[in-house]
Amino acid sequence: MDVHRYDLEVELHALVRETRRAVEGWDWSRGAYGHALSLPAQRQLHPTGRYRYENYPCVGVLGQLPAFQEVFDTLECEKTSFRLLRREPGSAYSWHTDRGKGQGIVRFQIPLISDDSSYLLTTDYWQADEVRGSPSVPVNGEDFDQFARANAGHYRRHQLEPGRLHYFDTSRVHTLVNAGSRERITLAFDLVVNDWLLARFPEVRAEVGDGPVKQPPRRGVLRSGLSAALTGLYPMRNFARRQLRSH
Repeated sequence: MDVHRYDLEVELHALVRETRRAVEGWDWSRGAYGHALSLPAQRQLHPTGRYRYENYPCVGVLGQLPAFQEVFDTLECEKTSFRLLRREPGSAYSWHTDRGKGQGIVRFQIPLISDDSSYLLTTDYWQADEVRGSPSVPVNGEDFDQFARANAGHYRRHQLEPGRLHYFDTSRVHTLVNAGSRERITLAFDLVVNDWLLARFPEVRAEVGDGPVKQPPRRGVLRSGLSAALTGLYPMRNFARRQLRSH
């Protein structure tokens, strides 16, 4: 349930400035789940991530954003995602794990636009249905107090500082709450574990284990072509999601 924090060489104000530029005019409903903007081009991602829904669409603007490019380049490993994620005011993600990111992949994030009303809840649960009490994520104070009593000893609440790099084991159940009146935007990225990453961030061993780390698969030409073709269905998936939310 720990969160590990690391200093970042890139200045926060530069990242915030480029975030404002990147999202200006961006229709968040176009991105995955209605809250994502994938900055690289597909070719800049590991083959296992290029055509995943989570990265739709890869807008290919990383080269126009030197501060983000610097973050990308200083991570000496392959990436399967590199996205801006937006959390609306007064909202939260559902209880979830990120085990779907795949084998040999770990997730980091850098909060960019955030305040003290946003917080991360980590747990020692493996499945979302293990969370006791209401299945809803606590957004207001009264709901949080009830959650805290029901799950005492099984959760931790964390403030994530803007401009710092954060890692925690996302294979366990967690959520992010934005209880405030302003949007929250974070940079989240998935990294393929290699020797450099293990030396730089040894804390990931708790997630990936002590032995050799199995690498994500590299798809062949046929499977890559099929995956690329299936991205044509993603706009319909977004449309269906918007329709469900409106009812």
